[in-house]
Amino acid sequence: MCGICGLMGDVDPQHGRACVKRMADCMRHRGPDDEGFFDEPPVFLGHRRLSVVDLSTGHQPISNEDATVWTAYNGEIYNYLSLRSQLEKNGHSFRTHSDTECIVHLYEDVGADFPKQLNGMFAIALWDCARKTLVLARDRLGIKPVYYARLADGTLAFASEIRALLRCPGVDTNIDPVALDSYLALQYIPGPRTIYRGVHKLPAGHTLVANAGGIVVKPFWTLEPAPPPSSFEEACDEFRALFEDAVRIQLMSDVPLGAFLSGGIDSGLVVAAMAKAMDRPVRTFSIGFDAEGGYSELPYAAVVARHFGTQHETLTVSALDLESLLPQVAVALDEPLADPAAVPTYLLSRFAREHVTVALTGEGADELFAGYDRYRLEALRNRIDLIPAGLRRGAIAVASPLAGGRARKALQAAAMDAASGFVHLRSVMPREMRRALLRADVAAQVPSDHLERRMAAYFQKSKGLDAALRADTLEWLPDDLLMKVDKTSMLASLEARVPFLDYRIVERVSGYPVGWKYRNGRSKVLLKAVAEKVLPREIVHRPKHGFAPPIGRWLRGSLRAYLETNLLDSSALSSRWLEPRAVRDVVGRYMNGEERLALPVWALLCLEIWMRNRDGAETPLS
Repeated sequence: MCGICGLMGDVDPQHGRACVKRMADCMRHRGPDDEGFFDEPPVFLGHRRLSVVDLSTGHQPISNEDATVWTAYNGEIYNYLSLRSQLEKNGHSFRTHSDTECIVHLYEDVGADFPKQLNGMFAIALWDCARKTLVLARDRLGIKPVYYARLADGTLAFASEIRALLRCPGVDTNIDPVALDSYLALQYIPGPRTIYRGVHKLPAGHTLVANAGGIVVKPFWTLEPAPPPSSFEEACDEFRALFEDAVRIQLMSDVPLGAFLSGGIDSGLVVAAMAKAMDRPVRTFSIGFDAEGGYSELPYAAVVARHFGTQHETLTVSALDLESLLPQVAVALDEPLADPAAVPTYLLSRFAREHVTVALTGEGADELFAGYDRYRLEALRNRIDLIPAGLRRGAIAVASPLAGGRARKALQAAAMDAASGFVHLRSVMPREMRRALLRADVAAQVPSDHLERRMAAYFQKSKGLDAALRADTLEWLPDDLLMKVDKTSMLASLEARVPFLDYRIVERVSGYPVGWKYRNGRSKVLLKAVAEKVLPREIVHRPKHGFAPPIGRWLRGSLRAYLETNLLDSSALSSRWLEPRAVRDVVGRYMNGEERLALPVWALLCLEIWMRNRDGAETPLS
C-alpha cells in the first residue's frame, strides 16, 4: 500500500521536483518504507511505499523495458501472476517480482483500457513518454482514492490525499456550498466533489487521460449485474466459491497478515475463508467500547475466534480516546466525514499494525446483501407504493402523525417520488433543517434538489430495493465507508483489503433477485444461508450491531464540555457558513431529549473539529 502524487504542466523543473517532494513527504504514513521520484517535464511523479509484495525490488516509479512508460501506483493487483504469465508470452521481460511491473507492460499492449484487465484495488498514475500522455486510474469500487486539481497556473496536480495537494500553491481551497450541504444531509460528500471547490475525486471505475489536447475523464467499468443462477441453492454454492477465491487471492503478501473481527457474519466469513486457505492460525483483531448498553461486540468476536482457533487480540475504546484523537483523524480524513466509526477504525488499525502489515475486512457485505436496518424502511416504503395513489395519499396523511419516528420517515418517503424518498430516508438532516443551519448567502448557492437529481439516475435503471442497493454500492461505499477505511488504516501504515468487493462478486450478487437478499423482514438471506455452514449459529442469527461508539451517550456525558467548547463557542469557525443560533437550537433540543438529533449534533461537531484542524494538512502527521 502506498501514496502517489504528481504534476503535469509547464512547470520549472526545480519547482516541480520540490512540490512533488513536499506532497510525498506529507504522505509518509502511507508509505514509511521507501520513496521514489521520476520527472520528465512536463510530468513529475512521486511515490511513498509500504512494502507488502516483493520487498527487495518493488521500488517505484517503475518503467517498461526501454523506459518509455512509467508508473507509480497505490494498491494490489491480485491477478498479477496470471497477467505476468500472459505478458511474458507476449514478449515482455520483467526485472522484478512485483505486481506493479505488470501495469506498464499491460499498457503497452492495450493502451489506456488496461484497468479493465486488473482485479484489485488501485490508484494508478502512468506516464507515456512518447505520447506525452498522463493516465490516472481508480479501481472499480473506489477502494483506493485519487484526487486532482487544476492549479492557478493551469498545472494538473494529483495525489492520494487532499492534504498532499494542498502542498502545491494555487489550489482553490474555497469551501464548496453544495458539498457542505451534501455533508450535512448524508454525513459524507459524494464525488466527484470534495469540500474544496478546486479539488475533485476521480470517480470509482474511471480513468483520467491528460495530454496537450486537454483532460478527459471517462468510465472503464460500469456495474452491469450478471444473470442469476437458476436456483437459490446454486447461488449459495456460486457465492461461496467466488468468495473463498477472493479471500485466497487477497492473502497475497510477503509481510504478516490478519483480519478485523467484529463478531458479525461479514468478518466471520472472511476469517472462515482465511482459516480454510491458510496453513497457520489466522491473526484477528477486535475493538470494543467502554460503555453500558451492549455497545461492545467483543464477546461475539471471541466466539468466532475460538471457533477457528485464531490468534486473537482485543482493544477497548473510551470516550477519552475519542476526544483526544478526533482532531488527528479529522485531518487524516481530508474533508468532513461524520462516520462515528472513523476514530475506532483508526484505533483498531493502529492496534493491528503492532502485529501485522495487512488486514482483511468485511466492508461491502451490507450494501450487497441489504444488511442495514434502513433497508426495512425501504421495504416498508415499497409496500406502501403498491397501494393505489389516491388511497395511499389519504392513508399516509392519517398514519404519519400517529407513527413512530422511523415509520413516520418511511411514510413521508412513500409520499415522494423514488429518488426523493431515497434521499429522505438517507438524510441525517432533512432539507428544512439544512436550510435553517446554512447562512442565507451560502444556502443561496445550493440548488434545493441537487441530491434528488443526483440519485434519480439509479431509479431510472432499476426500482425499489434493487435501486437503493445499487446507489449505496456506488455512492455510500466509495465516498464514506471505503474512504474512511483507506484514510484511517493508512494513517496507521496498515493495508486494508476488502474481499467482498472483488468486482466479480459485486457483479454476480447485484444480479441476484431481491428476495435472496431481503425477505419478510430478514436481511442477508443468502449470506446467512452460506454462513450457517461455517459459523456458530449464535453469530449467524443474532441482531445486527453496527461498528460505532455510543456517541449519543458520550455527547450528553463525558464529551459534553468538549462539544460546547468547540461547537458553541463564539469563535466557532463553522459560523462562517452556519447560523450560530440554528446550531445552538439543534444542540439544545438534543440535550433536552430529542434523541433523533444525536447524529446531526455529531455531524456539526465533526465539521467544526475539521475546520479547526484542517490547517494541519500543511504538517505531516507523525
